[in-house]
Amino acid sequence: MPERFHALRDRFSRRLAARPLPDSAGLGGVPAPRSVHILRPVSDPHELLQAGRFEELAHDEHPLWRGLALLELGRFPEAARVFEEAEGAQESGTMQEFAGAARWLAGEREAAAERWIAALDAGHDGPAGVVKPPALLLYAGLRIPDERYVLRGKRLLGKLRKPKLARVWPGPVAGFLLGEVEEQQFLEDGYEDPDLEARRVTGAQFWAGVRSQDPKEARAHFQESAAVEGASALEVEHHLAKGELR
Repeated sequence: MPERFHALRDRFSRRLAARPLPDSAGLGGVPAPRSVHILRPVSDPHELLQAGRFEELAHDEHPLWRGLALLELGRFPEAARVFEEAEGAQESGTMQEFAGAARWLAGEREAAAERWIAALDAGHDGPAGVVKPPALLLYAGLRIPDERYVLRGKRLLGKLRKPKLARVWPGPVAGFLLGEVEEQQFLEDGYEDPDLEARRVTGAQFWAGVRSQDPKEARAHFQESAAVEGASALEVEHHLAKGELR
């Protein structure tokens, strides 16, 4: 495994410079997860996620948790239906983004792009949350490939390249994908909280892989994104990175 992955993993045990909390910290009102010992009996969805007990989590009453568990279990069509059929899904950027990821991983790339397009007009937890849908649309355009999605994604990201948004994750993704932010700064500028940092790192490594022109380097970034455990499952990029490695 690349040496820089070990360095990134080691960083989780150190305190990082404080930054504002990301807009995705709660994912639609769901608080960020806590760490838990894997052998301890748990029923809280945060703890089940951290413990990797996805079979149990797949029966949770909240569609977000059910869908995330199904993604981790590789049951992508089921996950897509859970996200899509959830109450208020059409108005939730988070649910649309995850529905798109599930469709993407199921091999339904055009359907995935449609979900990410729908996410452009859906609600988000905070101002910087609007950066993720156009970034995902750009990703779809690069992989399908479809230049229309690439151009639209870049155009929308350009409109979102604002200093205020760039201070809060995932705001920096806009400048990075447009080539205006250096990779080292993008990857290293993190959070004190280990769960928030895990979520940021899994996303940052994924987008670094997307932007990379070197296939080996890109794969290394995707490996680093996929290797982050626990709270990283709350980020759509973590699941897409796993898809890149299949």
